[in-house]
Amino acid sequence: MNPAFLMDAASPFPKKARSTLLVIAAAVLLVGAAPTRAQSPDTTEPRASSQNAMVERAKAEARRWLGFIDRGKYEASWTEASSYLKSGFTAKQWAARVRGAHASLDSLHDRTLVAARHTTTHPELPEGDDAVVVQYRSMYETSRGVRSGLETVTVYKGREGWGVVKYLIRPEQ
Repeated sequence: MNPAFLMDAASPFPKKARSTLLVIAAAVLLVGAAPTRAQSPDTTEPRASSQNAMVERAKAEARRWLGFIDRGKYEASWTEASSYLKSGFTAKQWAARVRGAHASLDSLHDRTLVAARHTTTHPELPEGDDAVVVQYRSMYETSRGVRSGLETVTVYKGREGWGVVKYLIRPEQ
């Protein structure tokens, strides 16, 4: 709307309404012209870039760590995990759990990344700490043919660097 129109004496709006409309029009113009946080490259790009770098680093760590699981080196996967995961299990306990979860799975046939998301609010970690939840759809050869599962690897950036804090594999229906 043209602000000059609002100032026109021939306007059908009463004088008080014209001045109110003029204030509203000016406010709309000012709000539309003001840069927003989302538009400012100085505030969003470095954080997004930092998160993308964290996700990429965590995906690489998850793949490296899953290599131990894939080769049946379960105690080595415990050794290479974060101190957070190690504080909940001994190496033997961890190996027994993972061995049990993989008991009916012979060998990895295929693993495809489903999702990887950065979070600072993981329920098992201190609030504000960086973690990345990486999920894969995995296909395993079994005695009954190929079986698929959803593998979730949570990677945490702790004091000692990046490490796995949680591993879960669930068969898909």
